Amino acid sequence: MKKILYVLHSGMTGGSFFTTKDLMSNIDDEYEIYLLSGENDSLRLYEFLNNDFRLIKKYPRHYKTDNPTSENMKWSAKEFHNSWLTYIYFDILTKYDIDLVHIMHLINHSFDLPAIAKKLDIPTVLSIHDFYYLCPFYTLLDENKKYCGGVCKNNNENCYIPMDSLNDINSKEFIGKWRENVLRMFESVDTFISTSNIIKELFISTYPQIKPETFKIIEHGRDLAKIEDQCYEVPVKNEPIKILCFANHLNEMKGSEVIKNIKREDKNNLIEFHFLGNCYGIDECGTNHGRFERQDFPKKVREIKPSFVGIFSIWPETYCYAITESWICGIPVLGSNIGVVEDRVLKNNGGWIIDINNPKKTYEQIIEISNNPQEYSEVTDNINRMNFKSTREMAGEYKDIYNKFLKGEPVER
Repeated sequence: MKKILYVLHSGMTGGSFFTTKDLMSNIDDEYEIYLLSGENDSLRLYEFLNNDFRLIKKYPRHYKTDNPTSENMKWSAKEFHNSWLTYIYFDILTKYDIDLVHIMHLINHSFDLPAIAKKLDIPTVLSIHDFYYLCPFYTLLDENKKYCGGVCKNNNENCYIPMDSLNDINSKEFIGKWRENVLRMFESVDTFISTSNIIKELFISTYPQIKPETFKIIEHGRDLAKIEDQCYEVPVKNEPIKILCFANHLNEMKGSEVIKNIKREDKNNLIEFHFLGNCYGIDECGTNHGRFERQDFPKKVREIKPSFVGIFSIWPETYCYAITESWICGIPVLGSNIGVVEDRVLKNNGGWIIDINNPKKTYEQIIEISNNPQEYSEVTDNINRMNFKSTREMAGEYKDIYNKFLKGEPVER
C-alpha cells in the first residue's frame, strides 16, 4: 500500500481534525495512513488503523537540547525554519517510506516540510482550512475585530490576536515577511485544496504566482442522514421566534457579541435564543442546552424545534459545517455577511444574510422574515430539495488527486 502522511496543528478536535478523520476513515483500506500532530510541547506521530489513532512516537520540543526551558520549547510563527523540525520531518519521511504528504495545517510546525518532501521527490498537497497562509492571525480580523479582507490598514496598531502563542507578532509589521516566506514554501506544494471559489480567488489575488489549475475545490462531506420529519417550527406572528445557535465554542469568534447585541434590540422579547455547545457570556440571552456530540445533533434539534439557525461568526469561515447540519435538518440559516457563510447561503438559497455589524437592522430583518410565511416556506421547500455530499463522496475526490501523484502521472511543479 502507498503511505500518506497527514500534518495537523495541535489538538485531536475541531473542524480540521474531524474533516481529516472523515477522510482517513474512507481511504484507510487503500492507503497506510500516518498523522503528525503539532502539540504545544511536542510533535506526535500516529498511525491510523481501524478508525483509531495509535501513538508511534512523541518528539518533545526540547529534543537534542540539554537544558529544556519554557523558552526553548515555545513555538513561534516567526521561526519559518527550524533545524530540529527539519530533522524530524526528514526522519519520518524516510523511515516510514512516505509516498505523499497532505498538510492540513502548519500552526505549531515550521515551513520546512514541503521543501524536504520535494527534495525526496514526495508530492505535497496543502489544504486551506483558514487564512493562516494569508496572515499569521488567521481570522483576518483587524484591531477592531472587523473583517479586513486580507488588506492591512496603514497603521501599526496590532490586529486581533486569535491565540496566545501568536502574541510575539505585530501582524501589520510582519505581514510582508510572512507572505514572502509563505510564497517560498508554496513553491514546493503540488496541489492546493479548499472548499470554495471565493477562498481560491482570495489566495490567487494575494499570490498570483499560484497556478489556478493547481488549486482544487472540494466541499466537505457529512454523513448525517437527511431528516425526513419536520425539525423546525414555522414562525407565527406574536409568538416567540426560536433561533438556535450552536458550535463547539460559542465565543466571540462564533458571534457571542452579535447575539448579545441582537438581544439588546429585542425590547419586546420576541426572539428566543437557544444554544448548543460551550457558551461564553451569553447564558442570559437565552436557553443553554449544553454540549452535544456530532451524531446527537438531530435529536437535540427535534427537542428545540427552532425556526432558524443563527450563524453569526465575525470571521470569514472557509466552509462551516453548521450550515450543512442545519440544512440536513431542514432549518433555514440566518448567516453572517462575510466569507463562505454568505457565499453558501446565497448560492443555495438556504436562508438569509444578516449584517453582523448592525444589530438594529438585523433585529428588524428577523422580525420581517418571521412575519412573511410565504417567503419562509419558499426557503424551507428549497432546503428540502437539497442533496448533501457524503464523506465517501468527498474522499473519492481526494483519492482522484492522490492517485494522480501516486500512480506516476507527470506532475507540473
